[in-house]
Amino acid sequence: MYDEWNEIAMETVNFVEKFIVYIEDHLRGRIDYDQVLNAMGVEQKSFMTIFTSLVGMTPYEYQQKRKMTELAYELYTGHRRIIDIAKYYGYSGIEPFKEAYFRTFGISPYETEKHFRSLPLLERISFEVVPVDKPRYPEKRQYLESTRIVGVAERFPIAEYSAEAKYHLLDDLNRNGIIDELIRYNNGSIKGIVMHERYVSQGMEILIGVTSTLPTPFEETYTESGDFVIFESTGPAPETVEDIYSYIFRRWRFKEEGELNCNFSMEVLKSTFDVASPGTKVQVWQSLYID
Repeated sequence: MYDEWNEIAMETVNFVEKFIVYIEDHLRGRIDYDQVLNAMGVEQKSFMTIFTSLVGMTPYEYQQKRKMTELAYELYTGHRRIIDIAKYYGYSGIEPFKEAYFRTFGISPYETEKHFRSLPLLERISFEVVPVDKPRYPEKRQYLESTRIVGVAERFPIAEYSAEAKYHLLDDLNRNGIIDELIRYNNGSIKGIVMHERYVSQGMEILIGVTSTLPTPFEETYTESGDFVIFESTGPAPETVEDIYSYIFRRWRFKEEGELNCNFSMEVLKSTFDVASPGTKVQVWQSLYID
């Protein structure tokens, strides 16, 4: 059985590698990720979760960073005029190109040669997958019946989705006192603030809230019933969650038997709700398909 699950996991990694090749072949164009994944018969939320966990960013973010890196190399070598480079990469003129370049690197294209060595360039991604030898995070397993989550939701087109969006939303809710109000309704089976993501209506939905059976003025959604593996750590939420998912997809899944259900993702903050606090206790609830 272990060999069977290991083979499935390797097929997933190989597919991500092939998708990276697809992105590299289309850096200059606008990729309709929703359409491409539909044509491939791939469930969008599952793929986005796996891709982001393995690569460290969404497909759209990867494309944009790689595109700007290639632009920087073009400017550094100086073989073509800036206007020709801008048009080649799909910009309508120099000004839109300069604005995009400044947003990415904080300098004008004309300053590239001077600052090239300090630019945050992104080379083509390759990654190593290593089976786990010992647990990196404490983990436990729990069966969870479909559970109601109430809170505040935001929805994004696939191309605009970023893992950072949920932390911006969480920070806004915390500063505006909404988190404190949500906690008052937290009488459900999961204690803490839940960050729930799923694919809906050709986009990504992020809902931040609490499990509750009480009537509330907030939006609601329901988790899927199933078995969960719960990983726990402490640290700033964005970095800690990313590191746990990296561990799950690069190491843990190659050791354990069972197929990961990535149709949705769910993280829980158990203590402070300041996303940057090193004292935040973070849980990742990774769903498993039931045999």
